[in-house]
Amino acid sequence: MDSTIWLYIALAIFVVGLIIAIVGIVMLISGMKEPVKKMKGSANNLKERVDKLNLEATTLSHTANELKEDIQMKSEKVSVLTDAAKGTLNSVIDLNASVRAITSDIASRVDHDKRSVAEVNQYSNTAMGFLSFIKNRKSSETINTTYTPTSAAVEKQLPKNY
Repeated sequence: MDSTIWLYIALAIFVVGLIIAIVGIVMLISGMKEPVKKMKGSANNLKERVDKLNLEATTLSHTANELKEDIQMKSEKVSVLTDAAKGTLNSVIDLNASVRAITSDIASRVDHDKRSVAEVNQYSNTAMGFLSFIKNRKSSETINTTYTPTSAAVEKQLPKNY
């Protein structure tokens, strides 16, 4: 046999093998088409879920930042209120100390000044006399306003219970 025939036979076997390989590749690709579509759909679904999660995470982050700012603002207001309360307490303590100092000064002046003691006693006696005068006057007015004499005709109409 001639070498040319062998060459044609080898070429024919090569072409048949190539055709079988191409058919196999086409069948492999067509068989993989459906699973690739499913994987692509799953990837798209996963992408949508990730986008939703990112949106929700962004929303939560924004809300957390708003809450943080709100808490910080309220904390500042509370600290201002606390500082004001401390200032008010200090002012009350200072006022109390001033009143005590003035009262003790007045008390020591009154104790050491006999003329002031006499004047205070005189004013007290005058005030007590004035109050008793008003009290006596009111009691005498009350007695006079409630007294009403009855006439003889009215006494005859009233039943007597002896």
